Amino acid sequence: MPPPRPRLPALVPPATARSLCASSAPAARAHHPLDGMPRRGAVDRLAHLPFALADFVRARAAGPEASAHCRFSYGNSLAACSTSTAPLAFAEQLYCAAWKDGLSRDAYVCSAVVDLLSKQGRLQDALRAFEDGNRGSVVCWNAAISGAVRNGEHALGVKMFRDMVTGSSCEPNSFTYSGALSACAAGAELGIGRAVHGMVLRRDPEYDVFVGTSIINMYMKCGEMGAAMNEFWRMPIRNVVSWTTAIAGFVQEEDAASAMLLLREMVWSGVAINKYTATSILLACAQMCMIREANQVHGMIMKTELYLDHVVKEALISTYASAGAIHLCEKVFQEVGTVSNRSIWSAFISGVSSHNLQRSILLLKRMLCQGLKPNDKCYASLFSFVDSIEIGKQLHSLVIKDGFVQAVLVGSALSTMYSRCNDLKDSYKVFEEMQERDQVSWTSMVAGFATHGHSLEAFQVFRNMIVDGFTPDDVSLRPILSACNKPECLLKGREVHAHALRVFGGTKSINHCLVSMYSKCQDVESARRIFNATQCKDQVMLSSMISGYAINGYSEEAISLFQLMLTTGFQIDRFVCSSIISICADMARPFYGKLLHGYAAKVGILSDLSVSSSLVKLYSKSGILDDSRKVFDEISAPDVVTWTSIIDGYAQHGSSQDALVMFDLMIRCGVKPDPVVLVSVLSACGRNGLVEEGLKHFNSMRTVYGVEPMLHHYCCMVDLLGRSGRLAEAKSFIESMPVKPDLMVWSTLLAACRVHDDAVLGRFVENKIREENYDSGCFATLSNIRANSGDWEGVMEIRKSVKDVKKEPGWSML
Repeated sequence: MPPPRPRLPALVPPATARSLCASSAPAARAHHPLDGMPRRGAVDRLAHLPFALADFVRARAAGPEASAHCRFSYGNSLAACSTSTAPLAFAEQLYCAAWKDGLSRDAYVCSAVVDLLSKQGRLQDALRAFEDGNRGSVVCWNAAISGAVRNGEHALGVKMFRDMVTGSSCEPNSFTYSGALSACAAGAELGIGRAVHGMVLRRDPEYDVFVGTSIINMYMKCGEMGAAMNEFWRMPIRNVVSWTTAIAGFVQEEDAASAMLLLREMVWSGVAINKYTATSILLACAQMCMIREANQVHGMIMKTELYLDHVVKEALISTYASAGAIHLCEKVFQEVGTVSNRSIWSAFISGVSSHNLQRSILLLKRMLCQGLKPNDKCYASLFSFVDSIEIGKQLHSLVIKDGFVQAVLVGSALSTMYSRCNDLKDSYKVFEEMQERDQVSWTSMVAGFATHGHSLEAFQVFRNMIVDGFTPDDVSLRPILSACNKPECLLKGREVHAHALRVFGGTKSINHCLVSMYSKCQDVESARRIFNATQCKDQVMLSSMISGYAINGYSEEAISLFQLMLTTGFQIDRFVCSSIISICADMARPFYGKLLHGYAAKVGILSDLSVSSSLVKLYSKSGILDDSRKVFDEISAPDVVTWTSIIDGYAQHGSSQDALVMFDLMIRCGVKPDPVVLVSVLSACGRNGLVEEGLKHFNSMRTVYGVEPMLHHYCCMVDLLGRSGRLAEAKSFIESMPVKPDLMVWSTLLAACRVHDDAVLGRFVENKIREENYDSGCFATLSNIRANSGDWEGVMEIRKSVKDVKKEPGWSML
């Protein structure tokens, strides 16, 4: 009875299948496997094939009677196809010929075609071939399980192993166990991996080094270093793969010291390292404190032929660059001589870019002049450190020219670069044009919108990420929580919190982000609830809670928690230091602020902008302007908040001219003013009677600075005109305002009327104020104006009406 017809619609074209089955007469010519090759001479075509394939084609062309086509011929030919450049269509025709000869169910042929198709990424076709093959052969099962793991279908690989053990008569061998353990390692299936380990111990207690290494790899990939090392030391024989796997496990756990100790044990035991061992241990040495060990590994490599391997050279360059030893990195690069390998060039440029972007650009030009193209990692590294939009656009054009614009790694780095350079429009355009996006791409785009204050767009991208099938992890949740930075976003923040609880069952890894989110949304109670529910509070959690108290005016609670933090031995970082200094500024406690100033200088965080800016604010509010200016002058690149603190300090303490001088210096330094600093400038003009100067700055807000005046700015102008006695102009200014004046504006004019004893205008303003809600300050001012003009009946009338108004009590910092 003939074997069933293979169900391979993607493998065998209909025309090919018909040509195979059209005739079974002996005189009929068999379908020639060379039909799938380019149309050249037969001899010329055979010269491009591996020996096993060419020999098979010659025998097949001579006819069935010239050669007996055994299963080994087909198997060897299919195996040769998987390791050569022969077209896949050629392998398909080989399989069809094997089917015609009744060998499609043979284990040797079936395993070869399953292995071939899985290596080509055609897992579904490979599984069809497996279903049509011999399911009673362990070789076929091994090929199918390995193919599933190779194509990222780890759960399918585990399921196939379970089906083989429970539903077939096949007995697993070493290759089967290795494939199943690899599936468990890739999918972090620790429980199933332990079950496979137990099965191995029961069925084959004396398993070989091949299976033992797979067990070690499984435990290490699942984070069980203790179990992995127990298995490692239990092995009677350890080869270079076993040692390398154990070393790579410690590198994965970022335990560089243990990795180095294990390398020494390996060398002392007489096992020579290979290139995989070298690259793994070099990755462990890629930090500044491990530069001595990196030199030792470098010397070990120099004594072997590994130094000739491009992969090892690339790893050496990357290790020295990551450790900050650029001179050693360059020495390795120069020792290579005339570099024609683009991976080595790319590794060197990537390493230099993190320390000197301009030099890396020059190296890129040299590389291009030699006719070499950088790889995607090189471009991604360059984009990670570019802070100039002009350079970024030039590199963008190179990426398009070299065909890397659709690479996920490059696209993510390019989008992030535009976002870093404050060009969100191009950042999102690059993101939208990416044909394929990974978790990093989505997270970077969310972070870009969140960083620039575009909360709605950040949430839209976050929703699209979930719709696209990605499950947000703790890294993805952090930027979207940072986008919830105002009370209007509280509901969205709670939705993200609920999503994290629903998906992960807990929020331990992002609790500090939740505390910050609720604090910025002014929900201190929820922030405190999460803080109290966190059992192990680390420094980041304490810093987040202290900052939350500080920004919401809970000064006493913040100081109390700060004192608790000190008594428990936590180190004060820049975030806590800046928060407590800001509280000292608001509470007028410069003494405690000076103590923190000394501490910041001692531990080296005074150079941080948030700390130094808080100190400027503290000294400015306390009237210690000399110390404020001294701290300010030590800041290399003050931002607009720091400029505002020093300018407002001068304005509030009678040094208006100094405030205006500092504002002019700020403009010359290229810092764009915001609405807050312009309020301080107008206040400085008002306190010093500089009417024309104030009018000039006010009129420049739209035209020069691009800032739309708000009620606070109009109020400052009314105060400026009122202080100088130009009350009529002040009244006309209010009437010409494009926005409706509020109680604060009219109250400012009313105060000026009292100072200049203008009862007529005062009554006009009184009528305007009656249209708004009264406050106790307005009553007092109106009463004083009536008293100064001798209108005691009006004074009595106001005093009678004030009985129903709640008077806010005065308070003092002293």
